[in-house]
Amino acid sequence: MTEASPRVVVVGGGLSGLTAAYQLSLDLPGAHVTVLEASAAPGGALHTVDFPSGPMELGAEAFIGRRPEASQLVAELGLTDSLRHPGTLGPAILTGGGAVPMPRGTLMGLPSDVDALSEVLGPAERAVAAREADLPLEWEPGSDVSLGALVAERFGHAVVARLVDPMLGGVYAAPSSRLGLRQVVPGLAEALDRGAPSLTAAARELTGNRTPGPVFATLDGGYRVLVDAIAAASGALIRTGARCTSLRREGDGYTLAVVGDRGSWVESADLVVVAIPVPHAAPLLTAAGGLDAGEQALSGIRTASSAVVALEVDRSADLPERSGILVATDEPVPFKAMTFTSHKWPHLDTRPGHLVRVSFGRLDDDEVLASDDASLTRMAESALGGLCGSAPTILHSRVRRWTDALAEIGPGHDARIAGVRAELAERLPGVELVGGATAGVGVPACIGSARAAARRLAAKWQD
Repeated sequence: MTEASPRVVVVGGGLSGLTAAYQLSLDLPGAHVTVLEASAAPGGALHTVDFPSGPMELGAEAFIGRRPEASQLVAELGLTDSLRHPGTLGPAILTGGGAVPMPRGTLMGLPSDVDALSEVLGPAERAVAAREADLPLEWEPGSDVSLGALVAERFGHAVVARLVDPMLGGVYAAPSSRLGLRQVVPGLAEALDRGAPSLTAAARELTGNRTPGPVFATLDGGYRVLVDAIAAASGALIRTGARCTSLRREGDGYTLAVVGDRGSWVESADLVVVAIPVPHAAPLLTAAGGLDAGEQALSGIRTASSAVVALEVDRSADLPERSGILVATDEPVPFKAMTFTSHKWPHLDTRPGHLVRVSFGRLDDDEVLASDDASLTRMAESALGGLCGSAPTILHSRVRRWTDALAEIGPGHDARIAGVRAELAERLPGVELVGGATAGVGVPACIGSARAAARRLAAKWQD
């Protein structure tokens, strides 16, 4: 067992990096932890800004409360009283030029009751979808396939374009044909592993077994409350404006070259957590000698960029009585999703104006992101005006761009990441890779993966 307190460097101060730093502070009391964050502030995709009327999210908006990772961390940090839940309004789907309610009883867009699809599918399309329950299903337990391809084969392309892709597009920015079933809808994969005879039966089982209560949660005051609490609890030295340019093995430890606002320097570390997007992590780890086959695996994970336009509009705007709008694949509009934030979150519905978020950018279809901020804002205003019936009066607006922020989680993703981790453990012992591209998209997944990686590092140090 190593007696000295380790020096730990975390490359990346987003949620994954901060969570890893926090967990290491618990498992290795006395560890000297430094977080290197290239931007001006920690938090990564958790980015709260101040509108004149109060906080507004420009990054992740909420987390799935039914998964334990985020709720447990919130409780540990003493923030449970700050939890807030959405109201009862559901989303609508923009299809055929109009907004129709998301059908009841769907699982990430997969129908459990075809009779509920009358406003989304035509009679012939519903007839195709209805046959799914009787089609023979060939499924190898433990396997992984393209979610979109499987759904299209069994339910028809219309279900993919008007239900599944709209549900997933805002989160993954990739068509479901490019996403792996096991990572994106793990409960469905597990139901098929257990022998569910059809996707309809599996969706019916899972929607029928849902735990009562709200699915999502957020924090009063915005995600900055969580970011500040994790950073403080970690006890880490957080260096902002600090970009790691190289990682080298030196004896039993590592040196990291850093370029920052105040010049360049070298950090020494016994343990390293790499918590930056894959397009930056892959070359860093490859140059350090940590990846061979793993470099190809990481380079094969494509990423999409996106932008969020946040608006506060005058209360005279006649917003649809929905939580937001999801966009069907074949709908000729530039945005991919719109959230009526004030409608969705009752605790935010006391502001002088309506709060609205409009999201842009998809995998292989990010031409709209070449537009400047003013143009994006005009597009958002125009899209909102089309839904309200007249141009809204804008009280305040902000734009935030996210470059390479959303990873394509394709079939076989878990196996590829396991191979990368095994290669790192052999070639760069004491180095862990975390983040959304490795764990899967979403706050709970990032928290769980980062804590697991930190525990592995702590166990290695104490061995």
